[in-house]
Amino acid sequence: MFEKPPTIEQGPEREPSEEEAASLFEKLVDGKEFVEIRKIEDGRGLYLWDIKITDEQGEVTEYSYMRKGQYHEGQAAATAVHVSFYDSEGVPVGGHSVAKYKDGEWHETT
Repeated sequence: MFEKPPTIEQGPEREPSEEEAASLFEKLVDGKEFVEIRKIEDGRGLYLWDIKITDEQGEVTEYSYMRKGQYHEGQAAATAVHVSFYDSEGVPVGGHSVAKYKDGEWHETT
C-alpha cells in the first residue's frame, strides 16, 4: 500500500523533536547506559542520531534515528529508528527497524 503525501489541507508532516527521539531511546535502552556515536542537525533540527550499548561480553547494540529525507550520510523514506547488532569483534550480526514516526507519534515495528 502506498502512502499519500500530505495535502495542502493537511499541512506539512510533523517531525519528532529531539526530546521525543531521546524519550524513545530511553525506552529502548531500558535504563542501560549508552554512548552517543554521532548527532547531526540541520536548519530543521535533529536528523541523525546514533547511540550504542556495549554488554559485558563486548557485544554492541546500536540504535540509529534518521528523519525522513535525503542527507549526505544517507536517506530515509520515513522517520524511523533502526537497531543493529554487532558481535564482540565488531562484525554485524543482524538488525531491523524498531519504530517509525507517523501522525505525530512513534509506532513500534516488528
